[in-house]
Amino acid sequence: MRLSISNVTKRYGDLTALHPFSMDSEGEICGLIGNNGAGKSTLLKMIVGLIFPGKGKIALGDLDVKKMPETVKRHIGYLPESPLLYPRLTPEELLFYVAEIKGIQKAKDEIAYWLEIFGLSEKRNALLNDLSFGMKKKIAIASALIGRPALLILDEPFNGLDVATMESLSEIILKRRADGATIVLSSHLMTYIDRLCERVFILKEGQLVAEGTPKALKTRANQTSFHETFLYFTKVSS
Repeated sequence: MRLSISNVTKRYGDLTALHPFSMDSEGEICGLIGNNGAGKSTLLKMIVGLIFPGKGKIALGDLDVKKMPETVKRHIGYLPESPLLYPRLTPEELLFYVAEIKGIQKAKDEIAYWLEIFGLSEKRNALLNDLSFGMKKKIAIASALIGRPALLILDEPFNGLDVATMESLSEIILKRRADGATIVLSSHLMTYIDRLCERVFILKEGQLVAEGTPKALKTRANQTSFHETFLYFTKVSS
């Protein structure tokens, strides 16, 4: 499903959180990176319809996010940077709740699948409040993945995960891409941005300062490491 972002901006009083930004993506993994306060989370929240741009338009396929936010959300899987889960629900109850909101029919087998994939089958009836941070993060990821949405928005998905789960999640992301999903991935872990993303957008102080494939960006920065490439554009570019 095509994600179209056309000259969106966002201001909070005198602060411009995001200067005019545009992108079109369909069936690819796009990286959105920048230092803290660069405007990444603001853009991601606008894509999912939690906040709306001051100017510009965001659409998923033929659906305008601002005009049809509830319909659009049914096609989106969203992992915020700091997920808030209902502490008195169990993992299974939360996933059934998300499935019901999204209108997913016969979700039982898929819920069982994601609980098994993330090693949480034995914790299906535990209270979320009693689970570790890493386990809660896995449930939040499963909530984003359930229903195999056409658009995945992942804000710092690797934070709080063990190495094995990070690798497993990488494989899941690549599989969703192979199945035709459009994915926007924001992370401070440049290794995963380099490995997974087909295009990368680098923000600095609310402005797009570089865009391209990881390889092309490394060439422009004259670097072999994407970590150093990121530092080059966020320190030097204006």
